[in-house]
Amino acid sequence: MKALIIGLVLLFAIPVLAQVDAIKSESRSNSDRSGKPSEGSSGSSSNVSDGGFFFVELFFNGIGEWQGAKLRNDRARYPSMVSLDVMLQGAVKPSSYYVLWPRIRGNWGLFSTDFRMNYLIEEDFEGFKHIRTNDWQIFQINLITSRFITLRAGTGIMTEAFEAKRTFNESAFYLGVHAPDQSKTIGFEYRFSKDWETGANPRREFSVQYQHQIFSAGALHGNLSVGAVYQRYYNSIEIWGVQAGIVFRIFKPVIRKEWDE
Repeated sequence: MKALIIGLVLLFAIPVLAQVDAIKSESRSNSDRSGKPSEGSSGSSSNVSDGGFFFVELFFNGIGEWQGAKLRNDRARYPSMVSLDVMLQGAVKPSSYYVLWPRIRGNWGLFSTDFRMNYLIEEDFEGFKHIRTNDWQIFQINLITSRFITLRAGTGIMTEAFEAKRTFNESAFYLGVHAPDQSKTIGFEYRFSKDWETGANPRREFSVQYQHQIFSAGALHGNLSVGAVYQRYYNSIEIWGVQAGIVFRIFKPVIRKEWDE
């Protein structure tokens, strides 16, 4: 009977608790396939036409005008477009594993930058095991920042803080629908990382979360969040969980003058 119980425990536990080792194995195999990155030429043309300079200048002037218009016209309706967000969130699949995301994001009108650490933690017979990735959305552009909708797209890097510690390009897209005062928000985020050397997809991720403001004290605003997350590593290892956490958003409320109403 004792042997039967041990066998049943192993039967049910091993498939569930294999994600960390499986992801490490896939990362190692992908690293072996990639070999050394090729070295391209570093030379550049010394002759740039006046027309090229004109279009570059036109592009940056257009970006500057867009940014100025957002800060000047939209901020009164959407003051958190200039803010610092600190997020302490995580997800759990009961009896299997945990995912934690300490995260920070800076927003400045048209632009944002976003850094998080993604921990996958599980327990087996040898104790706790975990892997971590460092995910930095270096450049994000806030295409829409209105009273009701936020639409954001960005690009950056995902670094595996294990095995060969390889770095990949990662793109992210976010859509948020919120109340006019931003006290309630439902957000959808999609992330996609790519290894351009091997064609592998180190991770895909989709998450949905609802945030509800629970307090506001001057520039500090606190929100509870609940939702769900799905991650797929190297097109084979699936992670999902129920998400919860707290989000602190720091921004200065804009006082609207009577004639702006």
